[in-house]
Amino acid sequence: MTEPLSIPQEEIRRLGIVAGQGDFPILMARAARGAGVEVVVIGIRGMANPGLEAIANEMHWVELGQVQHTIELLRAANVRHVALVGKVPHLSILQYRHFDLRAMKLLARAVNRKADTLLQTITDELAQEGIQVVDSSLFLRGLMPEAGLLTPRRPPSERETQDIEFGYPIAKAIAGQDVGQTIVVKEKMVVAVEAAEGTDECIRRAASLAGAGCVVVKVSKPNQDFRFDIPVIGRQTIATMAECGCSALAVSAKECLIFDKDEVLREAERQNIAIIAR
Repeated sequence: MTEPLSIPQEEIRRLGIVAGQGDFPILMARAARGAGVEVVVIGIRGMANPGLEAIANEMHWVELGQVQHTIELLRAANVRHVALVGKVPHLSILQYRHFDLRAMKLLARAVNRKADTLLQTITDELAQEGIQVVDSSLFLRGLMPEAGLLTPRRPPSERETQDIEFGYPIAKAIAGQDVGQTIVVKEKMVVAVEAAEGTDECIRRAASLAGAGCVVVKVSKPNQDFRFDIPVIGRQTIATMAECGCSALAVSAKECLIFDKDEVLREAERQNIAIIAR
């Protein structure tokens, strides 16, 4: 197994980004370009944002599961460091629609279909080709909050604080099993646990079961490997919570990315949602 290595940001002059859904690939590409790093994006078709073409020095498109082609593109672009960022819906792994022979061999080698297991298997394969997977927060660490109240105009109530204190260790334990990063709590009861459906659908399911006033807890794994599956919240998280009447959110301090951080925190206060980093 390839162990994570700490690579100084200044040592990376050319970065590959294998891009899935969401804003993560765009934000990382912009941050890397802003640091003077050349960016080569391998976008997963139907998932990655086409707007990446305007940011990257070079961009190519692949189907999910085209492992051999992805490696060939990275090597041809002289990429030695790559970040795996953006959401890939977990259930899409079960479709095998465009999986090449190399991808099928990797799946056969993986001991299970957990996210970390699959990502580690891919990482080991890339390492054999001289390509190192890097910490995906490398250019974005300023988006990770310090511990404390993030919405000063909307502190959590006593009930919300109790729900956070109740839910946080449970969420950590579940994350440690690579099941999901999010649980939803109400009155010291776990209402929903995130699995393959993702955070937004977990929140919606909780609201359908318990109504308004739920508390969302989103955490990093114990001993989080920052190459893989860093917890992220953004505008959509707050929009979903507001839609469902959720009242508070707790995240892991220094181990969760908040995209569009200032805007997200302002919108949370506007929607009467408390956010703390713990």
